[in-house]
Amino acid sequence: MFEHRIGLGRSVDLPSAQMLQRHKGWLLGLPIQCNAPMQSYPLILAIGGGKGGVGKSLISANLAAYLARQGFKVAALDLDCGGANLHTYFGMGGVATSLGDWLVQGKTDLAGVLTPSSVEGLSIASSQRDDAWAVADMLSGVGLSCLWDGILGLSSHGYHVVLLDLGAGASRHTIDLFCCAHAGIVTALPEPTSVENAYLFMRTALMRLMDHASQRLGKPDEGAGVISALNQDLPGSPGRSYTDKLRGLYQQNPTLIGPMATALSGRLLGLLVNQTRSQADIDMGKAMEIAAQRYFGFNAACLGYLNYDEAAWRSLRNKRLLLQDFPQSIIARRLAEVANSLLKHCGVVITNSDESHRPPPRADETLGISQ
Repeated sequence: MFEHRIGLGRSVDLPSAQMLQRHKGWLLGLPIQCNAPMQSYPLILAIGGGKGGVGKSLISANLAAYLARQGFKVAALDLDCGGANLHTYFGMGGVATSLGDWLVQGKTDLAGVLTPSSVEGLSIASSQRDDAWAVADMLSGVGLSCLWDGILGLSSHGYHVVLLDLGAGASRHTIDLFCCAHAGIVTALPEPTSVENAYLFMRTALMRLMDHASQRLGKPDEGAGVISALNQDLPGSPGRSYTDKLRGLYQQNPTLIGPMATALSGRLLGLLVNQTRSQADIDMGKAMEIAAQRYFGFNAACLGYLNYDEAAWRSLRNKRLLLQDFPQSIIARRLAEVANSLLKHCGVVITNSDESHRPPPRADETLGISQ
């Protein structure tokens, strides 16, 4: 664990103690193409959610900016292939070098793709050119390992945080990238279709994590059997949760199901409800947290909520960050609360901060399985 100076007389240890405690499970859930990380590596965050239009890029841009303002050196990667717009939130035009120049054409490296933004300490990379879909194809194959090595290598360039702004839907590369993160944030609007898509996104992520773990354990066929069993209802027990099914399967095959449970607990799944207008909308975040824990078995936490505020679209129309355009707005304060909650749940402690931090969970407490 290395200490990084982040300015203002403060420092932070990355990987954090909590990240190190979850390290085994995090590794088990990584795609097989992704090599084990080096001793020092950045905090990896991913913003997803399934349905388009839920505010993923708004959250990604302002979350990255907030972390940079706290002294972290942040790299934000726009991986919404075909619909990249993260640069717009910073008032930037076309980037000189895109992710496609690196991944598809083999030019430069990831650090060379990053373009400084208007926020000190924050750089972004985009796949906004005509080769965006070629980038998506690459990320579904050999390109994922290349991107992964590039992300890990950013630590040697002084980056503390790498934020992945994912596209809509649950394509293979989107879910794989979500599984790569130490903390993946699922964003939803307080409406039935958005919540349903968020649950479908969680389900797909669960199945991919099970597949990744079985691949890393050298038991892909057994893993396929587990995934098949999870997607079937037993006679007389319709609608059983995935956690219940995994507990039952653990009795039959503890050497496989135990590590799969460890993979689930090795990463944080954060829930965030955007554009809330009522207490019922706000409460939806906690309800989703409970469902993610009890039904899917994730190590999940509601990170907060963002109220409906016209400042959000006004700042985008002005091509300025919400935190810069409307720093005194309620939604800007809510974004800061979400960011602080996220750091807290990742165990990232900034020196001179007296915030208390939740102790790291046991490896398999979400499923009640002892290793």
